[in-house]
Amino acid sequence: MKKNRLFPVLAASAVVLASAAGCGRKGYDNFVFPEQGPSTLRPVSDIYIDNHYEGTAPTKEKANKTIKSDDGLCVIECMDSYFDVTLDYEKGTPEQVGAAYGRTIPLAYTGYAEMCEGYIYENIKAVFSHLHGDYSGIKKRTDAFYNALPDDYKQELNGFAEALKGDSEGFIEDGIISRDEALLMQFIPDVLRNTACSALSADGKATATGERITARLLEWQLGSDNQICRAHTLVHMKNGEKSFTSLSYLGFLTILTAVNNDGVMLGELDVGSGSMVKYTCENKTSYTYGIRYALENFTTAREASEYLAANAYSYPYCVNVLATDKNEALVAELFTVREDQLPEPGDDPDEEEITITGAPVVRDSSVELHRQYSWEDSNYICAVNCFVTKQNLMDISQAANNLIRWQRYKELFCGKKDITLDRFKELMTCESTDNDLDRIRSDGLVHMFIADYSTETMQAVLTGADGVEDSPEFIDLGSWK
Repeated sequence: MKKNRLFPVLAASAVVLASAAGCGRKGYDNFVFPEQGPSTLRPVSDIYIDNHYEGTAPTKEKANKTIKSDDGLCVIECMDSYFDVTLDYEKGTPEQVGAAYGRTIPLAYTGYAEMCEGYIYENIKAVFSHLHGDYSGIKKRTDAFYNALPDDYKQELNGFAEALKGDSEGFIEDGIISRDEALLMQFIPDVLRNTACSALSADGKATATGERITARLLEWQLGSDNQICRAHTLVHMKNGEKSFTSLSYLGFLTILTAVNNDGVMLGELDVGSGSMVKYTCENKTSYTYGIRYALENFTTAREASEYLAANAYSYPYCVNVLATDKNEALVAELFTVREDQLPEPGDDPDEEEITITGAPVVRDSSVELHRQYSWEDSNYICAVNCFVTKQNLMDISQAANNLIRWQRYKELFCGKKDITLDRFKELMTCESTDNDLDRIRSDGLVHMFIADYSTETMQAVLTGADGVEDSPEFIDLGSWK
């Protein structure tokens, strides 16, 4: 817990002012205020805007061109706003499918290697500004997660990395993707994290159709030139009963937001523990691939979230996972901190002794929350980048941004009845993005994904190269069936 230095600073400032304008002195009588621009302060009500989606269907895009691998295992349709990828695991081995994807990507996206590698290093430098070209620690983490994967996933990534890599080795920022860099792409959340998200699910008791609506916002680095916004990708993993659809980036096989054929939707939300908990990848596994396993092997949100909670201590970071299906909405609070990850007393002279206790838990509307995160409507469940159950609220969860967004969701949705999908979208986008306040849609919004269980269809806002827009267009992504 950080010590409060506010009073000493204010006191010191008062002493300085007193000495400057002490007894018998003129003080600031001759001081001339410099010219200043107009105030940027605005009433809080100004953050809201009116977006109108009632009666407006999401845009259905058509393919501009279609690229197929020579063996037919990968098909990439190039749409206006995204790439639509189908990977066929029913006709090829995981390694063959991974290789087909790696070979086909450069044919669909000219300049992909330079764009993607640049984005990777921007992520590395945002988290580790002190490495100065020594990426041996990044390689150690990447190798640890790759080696811990089940064989099918490992073979898939091996095929992908070998097919995508160019004439480069290791971690070198040269505009060419190496094998190591191709593997790191899949483990950015496990190795680097640096994401922020939120989510809301409305039970059928609150909707006009009587069926669930779930929204999940992914916030990440868009890139210095918003370059990742040119690589939105909907991936259809065609694999019999293990099939699912994932909204991600071109070439990223890791899970960010996905729905399986049974309607189980999963999306992870980072919980900031990095500054107070010692990182370790020793004896750890990838939580994003844990989410993928859950999508492939479970038919209900409850089963998927309980699986993740049972394996939480093997994951490297504290995260929330939103899990919804037709009947239920849950948040798996994956408390991952082991005793040997806690800092020793005296490690940091600016820190008092830290007490972090908790356990993995699956949260539904009946679980008791911390008093700061009150919620009055059991027909909605919300998630931000912190744990909110009474047993898991820790110092590492106390970012003001989390509480502000939580309160905003509560004000917008709690008590709403007979809400239509269009009205749901209007509320999700009713905050202006042109302000300096914490808000649901930040300037790092990558996508807003919505699952409509009444039609078993998906739609999304996909942030474009110009950045986040006040009045975004929703894109029809079809059905998860």
